[in-house]
Amino acid sequence: MKWIVFALMATMLQTAIAADFTNESEAGIAVAAGNTKSKNYNAKQANSYKFDDNVLKFDARYLNSYSNNDESARYIFGGLRYERILNDKFSLFVAQGFESDKFAGYYLRQLTDIGAKYNIIKEEMFYWLAEAGYRYTNEKLNNGSHDYKNSLRAYTELEKKWNPSVSTKYFLEYVPNMKEGKDYQINTELSVSAALTSVFSIKSAYLLRYDHLPAATATTKTDTLLTTALVAKF
Repeated sequence: MKWIVFALMATMLQTAIAADFTNESEAGIAVAAGNTKSKNYNAKQANSYKFDDNVLKFDARYLNSYSNNDESARYIFGGLRYERILNDKFSLFVAQGFESDKFAGYYLRQLTDIGAKYNIIKEEMFYWLAEAGYRYTNEKLNNGSHDYKNSLRAYTELEKKWNPSVSTKYFLEYVPNMKEGKDYQINTELSVSAALTSVFSIKSAYLLRYDHLPAATATTKTDTLLTTALVAKF
């Protein structure tokens, strides 16, 4: 976990230097000992930098879980995204990401996205946006074979601030394969955040990832994750 701590410290330093740089760091750890021995680590990082009508974004996520010294979950995601703002409503974007989840049957999944974003509502206490575009996927499966996919992508996200301290956020993503109708993915998450200070807050989130046509070595189509973590946002 040392690299996570160093990354968070470096991010905080960059934030102090760049006025148009935003940061959201999230970390959660749970360790149980005694009759049951388990360790759970969850970390998430999101940064963005805006210059003129351009926005650069970085997102990363790490999940690792052990039960009685046997690894039971390991998920890694990282991605870069560039947005070009056309006006207050529309933006265009390109993104490149990767994820790894050996328990879901794939060693490496590369994701290339291109599309458009539309701000349906953008207010101080509430926003709602929608995205649509194309995704190219290159998967390296656990058995060493490769799978290539051309997919469409639809995404929506909204956040409601109930008061200065409490907010709720939800997103839904749908990715259907353009060639195989039975092959589609659905990702969705609902989260609630409560501020502790002007920087730190506690966040609880429920994430669901569904793959209707998973890799052959996967044991189930649905992965869920319930987390509670400390968040630093500024």
